[in-house]
Amino acid sequence: MDRFQWWDNNIERGETDILSQITVKLYDGTKKTVFESGTLYLSSHRIRWKDDINPNTDMSLNLSQVVLIEKENATWTKSAKIIAHLSAILEEDKKPGPVKFSPFNYVKFSFRGGGDKEFFNAFSEAIAKKAWEDLSANYAQGKQYRAGIVGIERQIRHRNEATGETISEAFEDLKCLMKMAKEMVNLSKGVSQKLKDKKGDISDDETIQFKSYLLSLGISDPVTKAEYGTGMTFHAELAKQLSEALTKPLQESGGILSLTEVYCRVNRARGVELISPEDLLNACQMLEKLGLPMRLQKYDSGVMVLKLESYNNATEALKMGEMLQEKGSLTAMELSVLTKVRLVIAKERLLNLERQGIACRDDSIEGLRFYPNRFLTEAA
Repeated sequence: MDRFQWWDNNIERGETDILSQITVKLYDGTKKTVFESGTLYLSSHRIRWKDDINPNTDMSLNLSQVVLIEKENATWTKSAKIIAHLSAILEEDKKPGPVKFSPFNYVKFSFRGGGDKEFFNAFSEAIAKKAWEDLSANYAQGKQYRAGIVGIERQIRHRNEATGETISEAFEDLKCLMKMAKEMVNLSKGVSQKLKDKKGDISDDETIQFKSYLLSLGISDPVTKAEYGTGMTFHAELAKQLSEALTKPLQESGGILSLTEVYCRVNRARGVELISPEDLLNACQMLEKLGLPMRLQKYDSGVMVLKLESYNNATEALKMGEMLQEKGSLTAMELSVLTKVRLVIAKERLLNLERQGIACRDDSIEGLRFYPNRFLTEAA
């Protein structure tokens, strides 16, 4: 942390703000510091940390001092972190800062409130652009490094920075490759097991169906709190992704799914990037506000479902009434099998017929069974 200097409100020519993130903690290498919670600002020229409680604690680090950045993903007990590896050579005109000497050549930014993925991407892009070099290039145009120790040190520093950037990109590619390899191994195991269970040739129709299963295995780029934080932005983006992922399953299930089934489907599709029931509920409550083609509905019994905007309760009730007339009587289980919907939704449909006077119930030791209301269909 001896590369940090106190912020003096001195903005470089051409410097632009990029983004900020609250509730970020600072580490000096592996050592904890007193800088527990602050706002981290990123500009084209520097990174700046300001204490949320004590406004006088305001410091900055020039991006020219950053050689390489890495990312540590969050765990059950630890927040996600960005590690910034710093140049071994201190700036010649460095101003006083919070630490005079540090044995570490790197610092950690711990993102307790999420947003680390978006910040890491912006941080990487800012380092790659090196906007701070534009001014120095114009100032020293046509001028070569002078001979001697200083000139050699500068050449080494620039060479190290270029090498560090290449290494950072290589590690990111390697992480992506390892993640993809793991997914492909799991997929191949599933394919192998299906072939063993089949114990014979697979027909063309089954091949097409199996391919459709593969295409619907998961969400390729799930919305995460690390990328969008923990507020309304995250829930809005999650709502949009829910709309994209659930439109086809809703159509296949007659336009309605229980929220429990939605939760299972979504988390299965997201892989390891699971969401909580509370996040799902908040996202579903935003569907109508965002003008998306599905709605959250809560029945009188407390059961919540997700349904397509085109789903018509009156039309569905008429259809269920005709089915009840045809069968003579139905239980929730029988209706569930006939319509291929979950048992809880089948029961709610029968209760809805009862509320409208279309059906009557018979509650006996054999269970709850519904019959057509003959008072409506037969003359007295």
